[in-house]
Amino acid sequence: MNEFNENAFSEENLRRIAALKIKFRLSVKIHLIAYILGIVLFISINALFSPLILWFIYPIFGWLIGLMMHLTAYIVYAKGIYPIAKRAVIFNTVAYFFVNLLLFVINSYTNALLIGIKPSYLWFLYPVFFWGVALIIHYIVYLSFYNKKLYENGEKQSRMERAIEKEMHKLRKKNA
Repeated sequence: MNEFNENAFSEENLRRIAALKIKFRLSVKIHLIAYILGIVLFISINALFSPLILWFIYPIFGWLIGLMMHLTAYIVYAKGIYPIAKRAVIFNTVAYFFVNLLLFVINSYTNALLIGIKPSYLWFLYPVFFWGVALIIHYIVYLSFYNKKLYENGEKQSRMERAIEKEMHKLRKKNA
């Protein structure tokens, strides 16, 4: 006979979670197929109508950002990553990487077009640096408030959870 477990999922909840995972996975596959077809279309249009200017790289890398965010959402959901603060760090890191990749491509391509006209300028390093600093601060804040530590009663609690418990204790005392 099974003991009551308040953390156990009901059959209905498990079915709902499984259905959402399948929908997310299918959505990622559909977006990936659309992305691949879009790449083929962009390259074809570029080759037919303006072969001297390779503009197709901009929408390919721009669209890649959306595709990667979509894939990240699926992975985060499929892995059951909580709390929301951890998800935020993951999404910000993925966005940081792929947006800066796009900026690097734009900077490199425009510098290549301007060879001999003006010296190359690595402007993409500004967002890489400043957004990188902000991302590091975000990660430090996450670790400071949401990282769980083992306490005397043997359970893991984050600083946020401890603060909530302390506040709950005050409220119980006040209402007693």
